[in-house]
Amino acid sequence: MKLIKTLGQATVLLAACAMFASPIQAAPYEGYTYSYWGDSASTPNAYLPEMIIDGAAQGVGKLQGPTDMFVAADGLVYVLDAGNGRIVVFDEQWKAVKQFKGFSKEGVQEQFSNPQGIFVTLHGNIYVADTDNGRVVELAADGSLVREIGAPQSEVIPSGFEYFPRKLVVDQAGRIYVVGRGVFDGIMEMDSDGQFTGFMGTNKVSFDFMDYLWKQLSTKEQRSKLAQFVPLEFNNLDVDREGFIFTTTAEIGTEEPVKRLNPTGVDVLRREGYFSPKGDFYSGRPEESSLLIDVKVGQNGMYSVLDSRKGRVFTYNEDGSLMYIFGRIGDQEGTFKTPVAVESRGDRFFVLDQGMNRISVFKPTRYGRLINEANELLVTGKYNEAETKWRELLTLNANNENAYVGIGKAMMRQGENKLAMENLELGYDRTYYSKALGKFRKDTIREYLGSGLTGLVILCAALWSWKWIKRRSNGKVKANVT
Repeated sequence: MKLIKTLGQATVLLAACAMFASPIQAAPYEGYTYSYWGDSASTPNAYLPEMIIDGAAQGVGKLQGPTDMFVAADGLVYVLDAGNGRIVVFDEQWKAVKQFKGFSKEGVQEQFSNPQGIFVTLHGNIYVADTDNGRVVELAADGSLVREIGAPQSEVIPSGFEYFPRKLVVDQAGRIYVVGRGVFDGIMEMDSDGQFTGFMGTNKVSFDFMDYLWKQLSTKEQRSKLAQFVPLEFNNLDVDREGFIFTTTAEIGTEEPVKRLNPTGVDVLRREGYFSPKGDFYSGRPEESSLLIDVKVGQNGMYSVLDSRKGRVFTYNEDGSLMYIFGRIGDQEGTFKTPVAVESRGDRFFVLDQGMNRISVFKPTRYGRLINEANELLVTGKYNEAETKWRELLTLNANNENAYVGIGKAMMRQGENKLAMENLELGYDRTYYSKALGKFRKDTIREYLGSGLTGLVILCAALWSWKWIKRRSNGKVKANVT
């Protein structure tokens, strides 16, 4: 009986060990970033996959060739399921709450044709770039038709212009911004009535100098056979709370694939990080660099871009410093085959994979959560708390240069400019180091200027008094001799 009891206890112990010692699934990718010197450096993963949404498990049938998605202000996720000709709406628990299969127009049921873009306003109105039908469709929250917006009409539109809207956003004033396929003049801007008002933010013409020189030396017939120098084409856009338009351009060798356009179309994106925001970059190997196809504006000045070539999401802060990277091309959970869109809600990221017909949901690790929290505290002026978070981050990754920069910024805004300089130097941030140095000089001058001037006045007075006394003394001596 004692042996049986012992064997029973051993069995229970082994079962418990098996329960708690089960192998943890390895992350499907490795975390990394780029150092000041341009080298890739390993980091803890900031985000890891949490779940997969494919429509089948949600009871609405499997997604088929989805092209875009949008997270509305109320948290609902609108998925443009182009292959099935519908819009599927999920709530925050990923329960399918609505789906719209086309719309009714004057009693006739209309269908979308290869729709590529979707946007939802604060009032719940749905805008769809109905690409192959050459129109933008606005639907009410219940899916009923509000209006159609056709091809732009203007003298600046060339004859033979073909209108294929791909992506779109609507600002708080109701202005509509459309990216069209094959449109190189910039983003098409329309007023709240749907009337075309012009192009904005035209990309600069990209060309090779030798090609340009050869073209100048060629005959007219030869030039007609050469490639034309045309501006680069935008492929996606997003709008921030201030009404500025973020754009992406997917072109090999593009120096500024991410832009932030003000209302006049001027790029005002801050590029104060080690490198301009462009995803992966390889000096001398542009064919291996990122091809950015989507941008998502987040909170507290942060924004994320999606790389279709490597299947990665790159997140930057308001200064353009790279904060973290996650994802890759693959066939397991947390990887993608053909990523086409990135969205976020709270601290979660969603990536729409057209190749696998699913949405991958990512949640932050402790490392990623600390970066998000520290950045938020810094931007909202809670400098002491931000410094604490950055220091905690350094316990997970002592080589995180952004943490040193964050501590330096926090100290600078607390007036501790000398300590700020020390940390900013560790973070190789020349821009903010110069700012801290300038403030340190002003503080030093201000601190010692008063006492210095007082000492100088006293010294001048003493010298004057000494000279005056000396002159009086010399005068008295001469008088006695006489």
